[in-house]
Amino acid sequence: MEIKVKKPSAVKLFLDEQNLVIQQTVKSGLRRNLVTTNIPRTTMIGMEMHKPTAATNGHLQLTYKMTKEAPEQNIEFWFMATDEPFILTLQQILEQQIDKNSAWGEDDFVANGQLIMDYLAMRDQGLLTDEEFEAKKREILRLD
Repeated sequence: MEIKVKKPSAVKLFLDEQNLVIQQTVKSGLRRNLVTTNIPRTTMIGMEMHKPTAATNGHLQLTYKMTKEAPEQNIEFWFMATDEPFILTLQQILEQQIDKNSAWGEDDFVANGQLIMDYLAMRDQGLLTDEEFEAKKREILRLD
């Protein structure tokens, strides 16, 4: 997916299965510099979006952490109402990615494994059928 925002400032967004690449034209005195930020999709942890109104441009801010120990980083850009449909599509995709990223923390992984083992013990004791156990396991692992 590629999105080009021309106003209020030039921004190009490239989204593939692994990364979001944001290229922004930044003014520095009389010069304009192209700044490229590559954000792996698995590092995205938050997003905030404000839709454009008649008086203001829209705004999208993305928060990410490159590693667990690294500080949170933000990147933002502004867009006009004409770009809103494209940005809304991007927002939906990124929200799904952020939900997926937050769903599988290390603590959750251990807790989910323990929960599956508890259901396995219940199945072995005859309290659950094989079908009920498989349904619970698929629900915990979010396979459905």
